[in-house]
Amino acid sequence: MKVRQFTLLIGDILLLYGALFLTILVRYGRVTPYLLDVHLGPFSVVFIIWLVLFYSAGWYDIRALRRKMVLFETIAVTLLVGFGLAIIVFYSIPYFHIAPKTNLAIFTAIFAVLAFIWRLLLGAFAQTPREKVLLLGTSAEADELTDFLEGNPAVGYKIQVWLKNAADVEAGKLGEMIARENISTVVVLGALEGKEGISAALYKNLGWGMEIMPFAEFYELVLGRVPLGELREEWFFENITRRHRGYNFLKRGTDILAAALVGLIFCILWLPLYLAVKLTSRGAFIFKQTRVGKNGKTFALYKVRTMYRTDGKEWAAENDKRVTPVGKFLRAAHLDELPQAWNIILGDVSFVGPRPDFIDFFKKLEEQIPYYAVRTLVKPGVTGWAQVNYPVTESLQETRVRLSYDLYYLKHYSFMTDVLIVLKTLKAVFTASGR
Repeated sequence: MKVRQFTLLIGDILLLYGALFLTILVRYGRVTPYLLDVHLGPFSVVFIIWLVLFYSAGWYDIRALRRKMVLFETIAVTLLVGFGLAIIVFYSIPYFHIAPKTNLAIFTAIFAVLAFIWRLLLGAFAQTPREKVLLLGTSAEADELTDFLEGNPAVGYKIQVWLKNAADVEAGKLGEMIARENISTVVVLGALEGKEGISAALYKNLGWGMEIMPFAEFYELVLGRVPLGELREEWFFENITRRHRGYNFLKRGTDILAAALVGLIFCILWLPLYLAVKLTSRGAFIFKQTRVGKNGKTFALYKVRTMYRTDGKEWAAENDKRVTPVGKFLRAAHLDELPQAWNIILGDVSFVGPRPDFIDFFKKLEEQIPYYAVRTLVKPGVTGWAQVNYPVTESLQETRVRLSYDLYYLKHYSFMTDVLIVLKTLKAVFTASGR
């Protein structure tokens, strides 16, 4: 797997410089040492930024090569963001002495085509075999994970052997079975991790070179969320008690800049949005709701009204009759979120974080779902890991699933995670795949 990822990376680097060469040729009809010298330095800086962006957007996930439409959307949205970052670089560093708007547009288009073709070719000729997994133990989450892997072979894992009870594991024969079934990964559920016989059997067979993972870690790797049934208090001590002071300072500054940009967009779109809402339904244009923020503190959230009623006392539904026709469009395009720029400036909301709950819902859910209040340890967000991976919840069970995404975000809280969420959000906006 790592060899193929490295191959993808090297290929991208070569394509970046190849696309630059072709851009100069297309733009000027020739490639001279002077033209190369002028462009190589500035574009190399951009390439480094782009490669970090590519990694954050999941470009080097080999399993994604088989999903052509997802691959196309990911490349398009990532390069759109990369284009914007490149413009900032060229205009903010006077040393470069160039502001190649036309060249950058040509280069981005050429590289997009080459990157897509490169991944299609690699996906066709470098078939990715599914890694065989030995699963030890059983639970509702184990059933869920097994069903998911069975229905999604492109993920790259297959439950080859499932030993549900400790009695099924024979230390003397475990090594033979691992060799016979060509097992590459052993996954152990929490209920069996402390069993002396299991630990001894795995220890004796370390020489086979397989990877041994706790079930919770493997579940996260495959599904991008944490298994709630496997969590204990110790998990929270180990995974979400870090303060992240440096990143919180950076994030706050980024939030303010993003809010200023969103606020500007809202000012430009204010009149048509106002007319669309007011002429099609009765009620305020901007409304506010009491939501639960960081550490359980309440605040007023501002949004463009998309419903006939906005009391927030009912579960949302896929075809919610409370949503106006105009509101459906505003939600799909995420335009109803624009007033939250003010919430971000006030510091009640971050650009990225868990969805803020209605206060009545929060109190009920806190009583019904273990660990639910933990999601308020960080600021709520306009977008977030749960929002880009799971639809609006319509039931208590779906809210449990949303919590598993929120806890995953708290565990992996970082700059790279937030960049990935922003990219997924932009993809949802530009492909109209909203709530």
